[in-house]
Amino acid sequence: MKHKIVFFDMDGTLYQTENDIIQESTLDTIDTLKEKGYIVCAATGRPLHLLTQIIEKGISFDYYVLINGGYILDKDFKEVAAYPIPIEQVEDLIELSTEKEFGLGFHFGDCSYIYNKFYPMYDFMKYTNSLHGLWYDPSHSYHRRHRVFNCLITTKDKKTVDDFIEKHPELKADLINVKTDGFFFDVFNNYVNKALGIQAILDKEGISWQETICFGDSTNDIEMLEKAGIGVAMGSATDYVKSFANFSTTSVYEDGIANAFKKIFSEE
Repeated sequence: MKHKIVFFDMDGTLYQTENDIIQESTLDTIDTLKEKGYIVCAATGRPLHLLTQIIEKGISFDYYVLINGGYILDKDFKEVAAYPIPIEQVEDLIELSTEKEFGLGFHFGDCSYIYNKFYPMYDFMKYTNSLHGLWYDPSHSYHRRHRVFNCLITTKDKKTVDDFIEKHPELKADLINVKTDGFFFDVFNNYVNKALGIQAILDKEGISWQETICFGDSTNDIEMLEKAGIGVAMGSATDYVKSFANFSTTSVYEDGIANAFKKIFSEE
């Protein structure tokens, strides 16, 4: 067996977000991977509490790379590594969103809180099946007692967000959704990505990147697709994302993971 460990993005890769479905072919493939001795891991922008509906479908992951690589847990949900946003940067994000009346939310290690503009933030979280563990804190105080790993801003004012990031080079902002009413930006530490989180697991297991397989469909998957021994882009990925992968498979609606492993297993 040339490869030892597999990392799956969730939304648009393993999980059909809008209809809350994981294909049976995907579940069967994961069972096969475990039978063959592969370590099977999640690599997602979601925090742990927003993986509940996925885990409940019968998938047991060996590791969790969460919140775009900011928070990493083992199968027993014990912390492997963590890269929270410094509280000073969090305070600046709160000040920006309050002044400009942007929607604002934060992902913590065990929950998510909306701070500003309950709607459309709630609508976006509902659209992505992400309501579990969601709370509202108009007092803007929860971050003073708990680590923040990701900020979510809702606004159509991209220029102001870009200007803020230019003044805060320690952070980066990814436009993640334009299908609902408003633009949604993930904001997190500039140095954090899924590959950073994966590295913590590879170091712990004594596994190299060449022994690693990664699946993804979006720009937040690029670093891990590029570094993996085998990087697989889903059929729905843009040509830009696909350019960082070794090959592309069919979409999440068309047995993409199962089809990719037919090729991989034949070459192992």
